[in-house]
Amino acid sequence: VPKTRETALKHAIKELLRGLLRGYGLGFMLKGGLNFVFALLQRKSFSVALQRWYCMDTRRFSRFVGTFIGLFRFSNVIAAFNSGEDKPLNSAYAGAIASLAIIFDDKSRREGIALYLFVRSIDVLVKKLARLGTLPYWKHFEAFMFGVSNIPIMYGFLYDPSIVQPGYYKWILGMGNVTHDGLQEALRDRLAAVAKGEDAPFCNCSVGYHEGPCPHYIFKDWFLGLGRAGRIYLPVHLIPMIIFRYNSLLSDPSSTLLHTFKAFVSSCMFLTSYQSIVKGNCCFWRNLLQRDEWWQGCLSGFLTSFATSFERKSRVSELMLYCWPRALESTWKLLLKRGMVRNIPNGEVVLFAFAATNLMSIERQDFKDTYHKALCYLVGYPLKKTENKEFS
Repeated sequence: VPKTRETALKHAIKELLRGLLRGYGLGFMLKGGLNFVFALLQRKSFSVALQRWYCMDTRRFSRFVGTFIGLFRFSNVIAAFNSGEDKPLNSAYAGAIASLAIIFDDKSRREGIALYLFVRSIDVLVKKLARLGTLPYWKHFEAFMFGVSNIPIMYGFLYDPSIVQPGYYKWILGMGNVTHDGLQEALRDRLAAVAKGEDAPFCNCSVGYHEGPCPHYIFKDWFLGLGRAGRIYLPVHLIPMIIFRYNSLLSDPSSTLLHTFKAFVSSCMFLTSYQSIVKGNCCFWRNLLQRDEWWQGCLSGFLTSFATSFERKSRVSELMLYCWPRALESTWKLLLKRGMVRNIPNGEVVLFAFAATNLMSIERQDFKDTYHKALCYLVGYPLKKTENKEFS
């Protein structure tokens, strides 16, 4: 902690410059590198790939990261001097000030960043309250919340795809081995007609939705879904093993490969069970009642929580955190569509400010080790030197 105002100001300016340079470099390498790799994967020429690296979008993202880190380090020094001690409240104050840097990023991307980090910040806050005994802890909480998050996602996917991100919608279609036109014919057109008071005779699942009797199709497709899930999860498990467990792979290849293989199989079983639960529940209710109802899709989404029984507890938590930003986005779009809410100008800045204030000052034991290390590396120094006793 600086002793004099002059010393504090000089140190704060140094931290500001160091943070600006560090953040801009990290942002430039990360965003530009990803653009470069994706361009090559799309079979673009090397010169085009380089242009993607140095494009305005990369520079805009780099300005955001550089400004955030610079402002955080600057504000943290000033807060420490004013309070006379190093405490979490300093980091909270610095995170709030640094969050203004998000205005330098692209409007569409900053909404996604703010929502993603907002969900993460709520997660660590809930863990802290559970650790302190303020909230009760339930071991199936993550699986339950995973199911809740998939209620609006599956409603949108099955009945109103306009509230689901186009890329995410296309991904679900591919994993589920269904088509947009097929769902439109079997489900959406009928629901729209019924809503208008028109006559819409019941449409069997075999018309547009899938081929053959429902039980036979779902049983067969569970196994076929393992292959589709495998193409998705192979890089998800293989790349981290090579990057983060390289030493273990060299010293004990059989155990490392077996561990990765088991995790890979578990993930594949989870994902194919997920899509089978959605299909099976929809088939059951629509054939039993001989009509389609909006709640059938919502129930299907919630029941996907049972698919998480195939995954490790740590993975279930990550899956929940992956789905919640998409769930909130779909819910907001649906409420907008029905005129129940209005868009708040720069509302993503408020969300990001809340997230940054919380994440930059949270207790070490409430933060997953991987994310804490990544955040410390991003900023350039440890946020808090406390013992790692992650709550579980």
